[in-house]
Amino acid sequence: MEKFIASLLSLFITLDPIGTIPFYISFIGKLTNKKRNKILFISIFICFIISLLFLYFGEFLFKYLKISFCDFLIASGIILLIFSITEFIGASQFKIDEEDVAIVPLAIPLLAGPAYLTTILISKNFYGTEITLLCIFLNMIFAYIILFYSQKISNAIGKVGIKGLIKILTLFLAALGIKFIRQGVEQIIK
Repeated sequence: MEKFIASLLSLFITLDPIGTIPFYISFIGKLTNKKRNKILFISIFICFIISLLFLYFGEFLFKYLKISFCDFLIASGIILLIFSITEFIGASQFKIDEEDVAIVPLAIPLLAGPAYLTTILISKNFYGTEITLLCIFLNMIFAYIILFYSQKISNAIGKVGIKGLIKILTLFLAALGIKFIRQGVEQIIK
């Protein structure tokens, strides 16, 4: 149960559906409910497919590129740390050039970003494929529900509340990045 909770939470934090709410609302704000639902479904579906591909073929890519898990753990930790710092101070900016926001930027990189994909491989390595697969599936359901009710959540919590939640999740993301760096270094030393 401890492995399941650790995998579920780490994937949820890096998937960051709560942090995606402001972007999602700005993209779908003037659309009809039918179009909103279609965009949301496509985004979650694409994110799920990418998650599965990374879960089952990510390690093959490592072997092909001759990257060790320790290398990836340290690099991922650094990326998570930098990402969380830029998110925390508000330096992250997404430019929208595509008409189809369901795929870019919602599915990739807002949901299935580098931090999330990295966490899939780390979860698989530490907790196993079955637990990681179940946690990916559950997180897709959580993300769908959160984004489906994003306008109500935003209204209930308010802009300040959303920003506060994002900051708290970002701090946990930074801690997760430091943990990955530490674990990578520890494994190299061993």
